[in-house]
Amino acid sequence: MGTSHRHKVTGSPNWGKASSSITRIANAEMGLNQLETNPPENLSPQAIIKKRNQYIGRIERHYRNAIRNVVRAAGGRVAVSSGKSRAIGHAGVSWALAFTRSFQEIATQGLANWLSNKGILSLEGKTCQDIILLIIDFVDDYFAGFDDTAAREALEFVMKIVEQKVGDDPSKFDAVINGIIGTEEIKNLIDCFFGIYIFSHLAQDFMEKLAKDKGIEVADFTMREIKNLIIDDVQRGVNGREAGNVDWKGSEGESFIKAEFERIIKILTDNED
Repeated sequence: MGTSHRHKVTGSPNWGKASSSITRIANAEMGLNQLETNPPENLSPQAIIKKRNQYIGRIERHYRNAIRNVVRAAGGRVAVSSGKSRAIGHAGVSWALAFTRSFQEIATQGLANWLSNKGILSLEGKTCQDIILLIIDFVDDYFAGFDDTAAREALEFVMKIVEQKVGDDPSKFDAVINGIIGTEEIKNLIDCFFGIYIFSHLAQDFMEKLAKDKGIEVADFTMREIKNLIIDDVQRGVNGREAGNVDWKGSEGESFIKAEFERIIKILTDNED
């Protein structure tokens, strides 16, 4: 398994710029919270609204600056989205391919047969969460040794969505996986995966410093807001490509995932490399 800082590009000035942007987000969040909980008495309602919008604009601007500089430090958008960058992107593309291929195999073979082929001969007594963890571990095995901390966190987020769809009835797994892999829902999961993957890199690199500078409460709140912004952004817009009929085990799947990752990076960086 990867360590939390294996991907860091030591000495790159872009890391410092990204860190400064995260700090500015925290400052703006603190100002916005103060404005909303204890607005200055000398400000008119119109002035408060204007100041609020300024804080929101500052948060959105610096959040994109942070991601932009992290991508630059990792080699640029093309290197990251293609999976060529070992700093960020390589594990993300690899794990995205792994979980989509696994979903397709489960849809084709059935969950019980898929697990049986991997040595799990019975599902008796296993809960939905047990099965989710088995799937995660088998996807993990595809790429053991890569810088996969962020990718595993992203996969766990995606599988939590699957778990919520299945509920408490393991017999629903096949229907749920088929409903995902054969529809546009698989694209939604890919987008969520890459959103959390990128967020995880930000959290791993900058959470500790932010907590030291601003306190754990401010750091937690700031990172939570960044996570929400990323998820909102990656789920907007379409790339014009249908995902329901993609062959995830072939070159078509790899091409789709890299193109979708590039689309997401463009959105999160305002299309600036």
